[in-house]
Amino acid sequence: MNKGFGILFLSILIFLGCSTDDQSLYDPNAERIPPTISHDGIFADPNICQEAKDLYTRLISSTQKGIAFGRQEAFGTGNNFPMPDKLDNDFYEVANDHPAIAGFDLELISLQNTLVIDNFIEKFSNSVIEAHENGSIITMTWHAVNPSHIQGFERRDNVVADMLEGGEFRDLFLESLGKIATLFKNLKDSEGKPIPILFRPWHEMNGDFFYWGEGFRTTDEYIQLYRDTITILSEDLDVHNLIYIYSPNWVSDASEYMRNYPGDSYVDMFGVDVYDFMNGRFLQNALNNLQIVESIATDKNRLFALTETGLTNVTRNDWWTESLYKAIRSSSISYAMVWRNDTPSFFHVPFLNHPSVENFRGFLEKGTILLSSDTQ
Repeated sequence: MNKGFGILFLSILIFLGCSTDDQSLYDPNAERIPPTISHDGIFADPNICQEAKDLYTRLISSTQKGIAFGRQEAFGTGNNFPMPDKLDNDFYEVANDHPAIAGFDLELISLQNTLVIDNFIEKFSNSVIEAHENGSIITMTWHAVNPSHIQGFERRDNVVADMLEGGEFRDLFLESLGKIATLFKNLKDSEGKPIPILFRPWHEMNGDFFYWGEGFRTTDEYIQLYRDTITILSEDLDVHNLIYIYSPNWVSDASEYMRNYPGDSYVDMFGVDVYDFMNGRFLQNALNNLQIVESIATDKNRLFALTETGLTNVTRNDWWTESLYKAIRSSSISYAMVWRNDTPSFFHVPFLNHPSVENFRGFLEKGTILLSSDTQ
């Protein structure tokens, strides 16, 4: 997630007197002001199902109370396959509640092996249904497998161009969309109703680490890929349980945030991903980015969220109350989600006996931090 321009920008800020996470942008006495959202009822999918509309209304309601908090893959396992050293259900063990937001990744859906896909869909669906039944709001991202890799070689340049109409990888792209459409449509609750999903396609597009990122395609190509994804899912494949979120990686200003924006007709919510890289800049960076996104979301009368955050392996025991809480406490974001726990050597939420457990619990006890039972 390194971005030269962003690092230079932040370096200038540090030089001007911002040497630690205790930044002047943070007012310890600031009170959170809930957003005023009067949604116009228009969604990226004109035929969106009632359950998805109800989810949006639920988010508007919970945002008046506070910030829904969640974790990637809080149910199931890393990439949703059994792993012997997986920290399974550790969130509940520490929090005594389920996360308000439960994140999942569609990455493996792009594989061609039918047996692997069938196994993945079954296990993935069961985890999503379990999370939904426990009251969590479901969000999904898609680290889509590079289609050039599927064909036996790997390249990043011009892959997006080749996924567009007339391109070499168009059929593989359509095949992948067909697979995720099947999964989306099969996600039903105990009453047979569709489970609504907050979907973040082609996220962090302003970074240089994905084949859909900066430097590997043009802005117009990215925008067309995003639009094709929404149009094909909603119009051609009849997927109507998705709320679409546009979520870049951290940015330096509003113009960078909007550089790849596909247009109001393709976006239901706004998000941004901001991680702590232990360089003393997280709080400044998070506050700046949340202010940027809040201004845009307010102008467009939409909800927004801190769609990914975290400190890998939680190497600061007081990170929850002294960094993350300070970054979000006065923001009108609808939710904040930290990344996944995979193994004891790669995690983002403390597990039992970890030295930051008590600080994490203190964070969860803040009046504006909401878990599953708080958002019903």
